[in-house]
Amino acid sequence: MILIYTIYLTLSALVVFLVFYSSLSKFIKAIALTTAVLLGIITQDHYTSQLGKPILMHPPAEFLYVHHVAEGDNILLWTWEEGKGNRLYSIPYDQETAKKLEEAKKKGEGGESQEGNFTPRTDSRKSPGLHLDPWEGPLTERTK
Repeated sequence: MILIYTIYLTLSALVVFLVFYSSLSKFIKAIALTTAVLLGIITQDHYTSQLGKPILMHPPAEFLYVHHVAEGDNILLWTWEEGKGNRLYSIPYDQETAKKLEEAKKKGEGGESQEGNFTPRTDSRKSPGLHLDPWEGPLTERTK
């Protein structure tokens, strides 16, 4: 969010410079000022509306399983990833994946963290297959 504000302030400073010091017509100056204001409003509105929404794809790398919920035609998968922290993904429902995630949930309730990744399948199904293993990471990372 700070990056968005920094970019917007830089753009605003350029527009203010244009309005006060440029020899361009007042019409062009008015369009530039209006565009900068609208761009800031639209960007902030879009950014805040996207906060907390699940990512509509499979996790791209290895992850630590936290929780999941099967919801209609999708599975909401909560993961923890190194360098990114907690992430929420929405993946298409697949019975095999749902079954593996249920097993991971049961093992997690028993205190055994599960590390996973999605790998391409060799059969005709388009969605990648889930692979889960017990996680042997550092104890401090396990509690996240």
